Amino acid sequence: MSLIYDAPRFGLKGSAATAWLEAHGIAVPPQANRWLALGDDGRILRLGRGEFLIEGAPAQTLAAQWQDGQPGLYRVPRYDAGFLLEGEAVPALLAEICALDTRPQIIGGQVLLTLAAGISVTLICEAGPRYRIWCDATYGHYLQHTLREILE
Repeated sequence: MSLIYDAPRFGLKGSAATAWLEAHGIAVPPQANRWLALGDDGRILRLGRGEFLIEGAPAQTLAAQWQDGQPGLYRVPRYDAGFLLEGEAVPALLAEICALDTRPQIIGGQVLLTLAAGISVTLICEAGPRYRIWCDATYGHYLQHTLREILE
């Protein structure tokens, strides 16, 4: 079953991004296209060498600590539509719409930047397995409709 959800998100990029996050107590994935859980409700995705998406309570904290004009740091506005998918039907659903193999044992702690139902998405697999998918907010309704149609 698909569930669109809203959570605080904070995007950051630049040559000083890793150091800034670590200075603010955030564990950073060691390489690009990896993610880590931040407590019970947060996560950090390393989308590139110096680009990050932080979600959940840690995103709110970082947003409150942000100051414009810091050398080597750029805030990236995040207006993603977020989806939480869980249940026995999810792996079969993703096999139909996703361009990459998304089985939990294949993707592990990876961040997949791929196509799903014809649009660009960011996808991770959490324990359970539970999948989180982010896409541009303008495609949120389309993706939710498509996921529900396939599930039905």
